[in-house]
Amino acid sequence: MPRPTRILPSLLLLLSLAVPGQAQAQESSANVGAVLHSANQVLIDLKSILDLTTKTEQKQWENIEGIIETFLFGIDRKKPLGVKVILGVDEERFQFALPLTSLKEFIDENLGGFEITSRRVGTGLYKLSEQKETLGYMRHSKGYVSISEHRAEVAVVADPRRTMADLLAKNYSLAATINNSAKQQAARRKSFGPIRENLLAALKAKKGETEADLVLKKTLLSFELGEAERFLVESQSLTAGFRIEPETTQATLDVDLTAIAGSGLEKSIQSLATTPSHFAGIPRAKTAILSGRIHHPLDTFRRTGLQRVLAAARNAIHGDIQGQTEATSAQKTASTVVLDTVVAVIQSAITKGMLDGFIEVQPATGGANVMVAGIRTVEGDRLRAALAAVPDSTVATSVALDSTETAGVTIHEVAVPEDLQADFAVLFGDTQIVLVGTSADAAWCAAGPGALAALKSAIASHSTPTDAQPDPVFVDLSVKVGPWLKVLDNQLGADEGAADRKLALKAFAQGKDTLQLQLRRDGKRVMGRTTLGTGILRFFGKKMAEFSKENFE
Repeated sequence: MPRPTRILPSLLLLLSLAVPGQAQAQESSANVGAVLHSANQVLIDLKSILDLTTKTEQKQWENIEGIIETFLFGIDRKKPLGVKVILGVDEERFQFALPLTSLKEFIDENLGGFEITSRRVGTGLYKLSEQKETLGYMRHSKGYVSISEHRAEVAVVADPRRTMADLLAKNYSLAATINNSAKQQAARRKSFGPIRENLLAALKAKKGETEADLVLKKTLLSFELGEAERFLVESQSLTAGFRIEPETTQATLDVDLTAIAGSGLEKSIQSLATTPSHFAGIPRAKTAILSGRIHHPLDTFRRTGLQRVLAAARNAIHGDIQGQTEATSAQKTASTVVLDTVVAVIQSAITKGMLDGFIEVQPATGGANVMVAGIRTVEGDRLRAALAAVPDSTVATSVALDSTETAGVTIHEVAVPEDLQADFAVLFGDTQIVLVGTSADAAWCAAGPGALAALKSAIASHSTPTDAQPDPVFVDLSVKVGPWLKVLDNQLGADEGAADRKLALKAFAQGKDTLQLQLRRDGKRVMGRTTLGTGILRFFGKKMAEFSKENFE
């Protein structure tokens, strides 16, 4: 990355942006722009995060502020900073629009601090070099400089106050937007090809992974890249904005998407929120540590991609089954029956074209939690055959079939395998049983104290006729991170990342460690908001203090 492009990333510290575009400012490229509210706002946000930590950790602010200020020589701290990120076939490029209080100070102290020299080559135009090697060009006009590798790209000095006025009006600390031309979808899709090829080629099998494991990883990555490509190619506008709310000390990330008319992405948006969820009648828990709802139609693109991922997952799991040297042939056969039955039911649901489910995990008696979940299926009662084969499989556990029945749902009892019981107890107490409900149109699951009553209540609420209307919110998730991280930490032990997990658990112990995500359809748009609770920001503050102590003292 050329030296001038270090300026803005240094200001952001914890915030980064890398959005694909094209190497030329033409209609075939995604018109990508980002704007930082001001350098002062960065300092305010970082200080507010650090203030959530201990008094000892807060002492690192002097070091953090001092490092940031070394990159602000000549910069007007009150005005917006703009950047255009261009990712071409070879490598990313950056175009900056920086507000200045002093051009001389910026050249001498800021660029000079990177040993970058500038030579005036025209009215307000400067050539930037390092040891006589040209790095780029800079143009100064009306209090701003534009910096780019290419002289033609600084012909006009962009002012973010004008070019990004709509985003600045929303008071985001950092915001980015992509605006696309409808005529150049094919060209943008072609430009995405090398990105796809490079990322897939870089994916290698890790130690202990089989060829089937690698195929699964590549199939999953290919699906994810296909989704990314569709958003970047077929979106008319895609905007994201980040801010820290001073009143609540929470961070929010807003997303606003509009698709190009007639595109596959637009058709996908039009299919959202047209029918109510199968589980619309089930009430939400008010004190849940995990509450999730999804009601998302699957278009042809997603059905095809998910079927490929499912097939690759089946092959990888089947390979693991066959590779278990201590398992008997009969156990491997039973495990394959379980696997293939579950896969067949999932395939049927994907073919039907609807992802519809819910989960609620809320505190119960004795410090444990109770969980109830359900997912829409096609011929879901076939799952009984999978459960029947579990005791003879490589999974060392027992199953009690047909323990009870309610409202057309048959409920079975599955004992938690011994190697999972300790982690299971952390969340669900001493009741080492998982209830599984099977029916033609849904599969159910429950665990924890009072699980049977909670499951019957959910099934009854689901069965009660309602006048439910389509909900514009098609993804709704709220999770209290701490309890789940505790289970993960128990599983991973001293593995890589243990120190960060311990630090996070310490930050989350004070509460407000909730992450929320909501996506909704608003006419032709999809709007989303992710909210990070105070406890999560506290963890970021602790990491910031730790980094400062290790690197700046």
